[in-house]
Amino acid sequence: MLSGMPSMIKLVMQKFYRKAEGHPERLPWHQENPPRILTSAVSERGGQGRALDVGCGAGVFSVWLAEQGLDVTGIDLFPEATQMARARAEKHGVAIELVTGDLFSYAPERPFDLVFDSGCLHSLVGGDVDSYKRQLLRWTKTGSDYVLGHWGKRSWADWRPIGPKRRTEAAVRKIFEPDLKLLDVEVTDFAAPMPFGPVVRGVGYWFRREA
Repeated sequence: MLSGMPSMIKLVMQKFYRKAEGHPERLPWHQENPPRILTSAVSERGGQGRALDVGCGAGVFSVWLAEQGLDVTGIDLFPEATQMARARAEKHGVAIELVTGDLFSYAPERPFDLVFDSGCLHSLVGGDVDSYKRQLLRWTKTGSDYVLGHWGKRSWADWRPIGPKRRTEAAVRKIFEPDLKLLDVEVTDFAAPMPFGPVVRGVGYWFRREA
């Protein structure tokens, strides 16, 4: 997660991690299987290259990426999250690099072939989207893939005063184009607790950097 997140949401996230007591499956957003759009991006690369999991959380997808053969780095703002990710990696017998800190100050020595964000951008409520994009461009190179999980809008009335930002596909494309080209979209509606639900639209985007 990231520093542009409001303090109230940070406190809520910390509460979730502490309540989970090291068990990823106890987190309300837990998803054991990777989204189809991520598996497609990884499959096209033949399971090779460097991958960055932005807001890696408990490390479920960081570990999965490593199991596919990628050299994986996971970054999260919360030490509780990276501790869980480290334990999961050890349990699954894979090596991943874990960074506890703010993504806006993260400066790797080399760019990544794949960047995966499963919830950071839409948590940047009131934050600086332009700074996020500048970081993404620093992390990638021509031909790199960017897979984003974001909450979408089911209708014009689909909004909440708190919680992750809902954006239309057009709004998401406007953020990243023309630097990145949209290759694929995956839409899934799912039940969510109030005040976020009762139904949320999850949208997966697969972009590729053009230049």
